[in-house]
Amino acid sequence: MKNLANFKISVKTREYLIQAIFQFLFNSQATSEIINQFKQEHKSKKVDFKMFCNSLKSIEKNKFKIEEVIKGLDIKSSSIELIDKSILFFAINEILYGKLDKLIAIDESLRLSKKFSSPESYKFINASLDNFIKK
Repeated sequence: MKNLANFKISVKTREYLIQAIFQFLFNSQATSEIINQFKQEHKSKKVDFKMFCNSLKSIEKNKFKIEEVIKGLDIKSSSIELIDKSILFFAINEILYGKLDKLIAIDESLRLSKKFSSPESYKFINASLDNFIKK
């Protein structure tokens, strides 16, 4: 695995972002509430809240477009684990609307999948994002 020591704040922020996306998708909670909650819970930690807020707001704004992309990949929403869907939301949002390079977004999504999901899920994430990039 790559040395991510120089990117500790970005890495930690993306990990929190995946948790926030999960929460957003799980209970359809307003992103403003999630942002306030995360700011309160993690105020003593080094987190890039600007990046966190911008990404979460972008996901909220583009939720239906992202869901259409996932449907276009022939992935049934009911058959995908919510954590994997959260990671796909992060990656697709970054690729379409974010500032991360496509390859970095994919690489980061695979890392997040290995951290938060089942052991084999990174293969599903990789194949889905590869399919998305090719389309």
